[in-house]
Amino acid sequence: MTANWEAFTEKTIDVAEVRLLGLVDFRSLLMLQKLMVHEVRLQSRLSAAVLLCEHPAVVTSGSDSSILDLPADARELDALSIRNHRVHREGGTVFHQPGQLAVYVIVSLAECGFGENEFRWRLQDAIIAGCSDAQVTAQRDSGDPDVIIGRHGLICETAIGIDRGVTTFGAFLNVNCRLDQAVLFGRGLRGRRISSVNAERVRPVPMSQVRASMARHVCEFMGYPEYHLHTGHPFLRRSQQLANNVAHQDSDD
Repeated sequence: MTANWEAFTEKTIDVAEVRLLGLVDFRSLLMLQKLMVHEVRLQSRLSAAVLLCEHPAVVTSGSDSSILDLPADARELDALSIRNHRVHREGGTVFHQPGQLAVYVIVSLAECGFGENEFRWRLQDAIIAGCSDAQVTAQRDSGDPDVIIGRHGLICETAIGIDRGVTTFGAFLNVNCRLDQAVLFGRGLRGRRISSVNAERVRPVPMSQVRASMARHVCEFMGYPEYHLHTGHPFLRRSQQLANNVAHQDSDD
């Protein structure tokens, strides 16, 4: 019997990698996402990746953003110590903050066998299923294809990018975040009522519970019922170590 070693070595294991990253600054996440996109595109070690994290207060603006999505006076952003990042994704302006679960989904559309629209629907279905686990009734907004709403307002925005057939960014779910600053940006500034998972409930739900639920549902809806769960990522640890070294050198000077 002759083994087909070439076919064996080229096959990628159909298991997703889920990373629980905690609070991550946005620039570091962008660099990690770029690394994961490269690995998923090669389909050698990694077939799919889901990054779950929170961000310090920051604003991101996509291809559909306009000046109407930001405060008229730029000094308001400076006063709040909030930066605005232009990013390569669809959608408008999104405000990120602790208490909002950022769900970055990195898959090859060719490997998954569906297109961009179906990817968006599957991601939204996963978010809705995760909200149901938390006993929150959520649904798509018929007037805005990138919004998921609860009974009291917008609880999640989807904003995706496609990098040569590999998806980037994903969904941003308000879990237990502050809602007062959310009205200063994007859809909130345009008059949309902003809500959160905990605002929809009588009793709060822990972020850890929502993370676990979203990891499972996102992987299932993307076609990866099996996944490996990891805490942190070596790239982020190295980046933090380098930043600490630079800060230490600056203090010595």
